[in-house]
Amino acid sequence: MARFYFSGRRSHEVTAWRRRLMWWTEAAVLKSLIGLLRVLPLKAAFSLGAVLGEVFGHLSPRVDKVRRNLRIVFPHAGSEKLDRITRASFANVGIAMAELANLDRLWRHRDERIEFKVMPGANRPRRDRPSVFVTAHYGPWQLTPLIGRYYDVPLPVIYAPEQNPYVDRALNRLRGAFANRLVSRDGGMRMFMRSLSRGESIGLTVDTRLDNGEAVSFFGHPAMTNTAPARLALRFDCDLVPVLAERLPGGRFRVNIHPPITASQAGMSRDETVLDMSRQINELFESKIARHPDQWLCLKRRWPKTVDQQHA
Repeated sequence: MARFYFSGRRSHEVTAWRRRLMWWTEAAVLKSLIGLLRVLPLKAAFSLGAVLGEVFGHLSPRVDKVRRNLRIVFPHAGSEKLDRITRASFANVGIAMAELANLDRLWRHRDERIEFKVMPGANRPRRDRPSVFVTAHYGPWQLTPLIGRYYDVPLPVIYAPEQNPYVDRALNRLRGAFANRLVSRDGGMRMFMRSLSRGESIGLTVDTRLDNGEAVSFFGHPAMTNTAPARLALRFDCDLVPVLAERLPGGRFRVNIHPPITASQAGMSRDETVLDMSRQINELFESKIARHPDQWLCLKRRWPKTVDQQHA
């Protein structure tokens, strides 16, 4: 069961009326912050988001999980460096919240704010060429689903619903800027299979732990990884395409469409190919996170507990 945002308590540990009260309070605080972030100039909104993210980091019961994840990424880092990156990671959470709050404003001014780049070897998204797009909780990742709207491609986007229903509705209203269907993670795979069978593209975020996934190396350790994107791409004979976004100076952004992921060698079985393609995705994420670890959002344990204990 999930914990409340500003408390270490789990939602099932309180009575029903107190749970609703705490949900309402959390939602009221979040909506007030969203309203403030939406009326400020963008530069000020992003700066305030960073400050609020650091404050949240001090209050959040998840700070230890973030630090343990970073300790695995940087096994030789000292406590001072880990503390500094952890603080910056929570600042990134606040900036990402400010970006989501202003997603519609960024879209309206996309010509000045957002560059959509098809990288060498990549393909421009097209309606007649369905793809499985994958991204990570890295940098301004919430801008990546805008490729569907920009290229006029139907692109159902999967999301993890918040346990707080009031917060969930508030965030989904902001995600309306995607102008595409939002698909809850619960039951989302059936929807994705239907979409691909109709010749539509789909988008997933796949850098977090999936308990029923498969063990794929991530920063040198086996990590339970969502291999469904590779399986779906092979099953429906479509491209598996990473999409990652980056922040540029002056409150600008670039959304990079990478070349399709393909099998690294011929003659592999389907299961071997799935693991190989998933490994390549993880390696791409590794390369980005290693350069800018403060821009990786991972508020939950990423590796098995045995790996955590090795780096304790």
